[in-house]
Amino acid sequence: MKNKFWIFIILALVVSACQREDYFDDLDPETGSFVGDNSGTDTDGSNDQPPHDHDHGGDSDATLTTYRITGDDIDKIKDYNVEDKYKFFQQDYAKHLEMWQFVTRLLPNEIRGRLVEFEVFHGEGELLGYVAPINNNDLSRWKFALAIDAANNLDEINFKDLFTYVVIHEYGHVLTLNEEEVKTNYNNCTTFEIGEGCPTTNSYINQNFQIGWEDIYDEFQQLNEDEIFDFYDKYKDRFSSDYAATNPGEDVAEVFAFFITSESPPQGNSIADQKIKSMYNQPDLVELRNKIRQSPTVRALNAGSWLENPLRKKFKIGNHQHTLKL
Repeated sequence: MKNKFWIFIILALVVSACQREDYFDDLDPETGSFVGDNSGTDTDGSNDQPPHDHDHGGDSDATLTTYRITGDDIDKIKDYNVEDKYKFFQQDYAKHLEMWQFVTRLLPNEIRGRLVEFEVFHGEGELLGYVAPINNNDLSRWKFALAIDAANNLDEINFKDLFTYVVIHEYGHVLTLNEEEVKTNYNNCTTFEIGEGCPTTNSYINQNFQIGWEDIYDEFQQLNEDEIFDFYDKYKDRFSSDYAATNPGEDVAEVFAFFITSESPPQGNSIADQKIKSMYNQPDLVELRNKIRQSPTVRALNAGSWLENPLRKKFKIGNHQHTLKL
């Protein structure tokens, strides 16, 4: 799957959180099964979205409402046709606003310029959120979507809460896949190809790839759907979480989330630790980390303790299902 990044559950795998060419692209985020495609449609009616196994960006049962983002404010673009069981959640516009205000309190205004749409959906206890470019050829404009049934305790922002982690993880995709990091128009890619295009040499995802993926990526490309478990076990010291092993795009988002939520740099020297430490060598990322953690609206208590959060046993963190090519 290309350009849409889900947060979903795979019960057999959970201990943590494009072009159709490998098994990740065939995963239905609601059922965990591998199925065929349906084409997605943008809210403006254009078919810029790539094929998806189940598109929550259109008139699906679980997509509730899409909003236009203007600074700290949102205004409704449309309500979607929903089943009766979802109408209460769709009409809870006060909670929609609380969810967006949660995002604005957590993420500084100056880093939210690329977020142009906010989408609320019901995740059926499986999906937590996703991000997707509005247009495949313009990585400067993104949709940011969160599940209303997963948005609990919105009164305070606390790194103990998985939902806080989810927002940070999903923003990590926008940070590492925007137009400054990935080029959609190119002739010869000198790094490696992803669904969105060609990462620049100094991009966060390419640096992360060089640290922990380059020598094992050929092996990764040969995996079938059952072998990802063994792949993670084999290279466990390379990944911050099991989900980070599903593809390099999820890995860099997980690294970013650990970088933000952890109290201090890791003390070890595993490849997983090196990935996180590398972000401490980026002055712009350190500045961003400080802004998030030092905000008076954020309670960075017991940073990283979302690892023990019961929801972590239930939900699967982010699946944007990238196919990458060397």
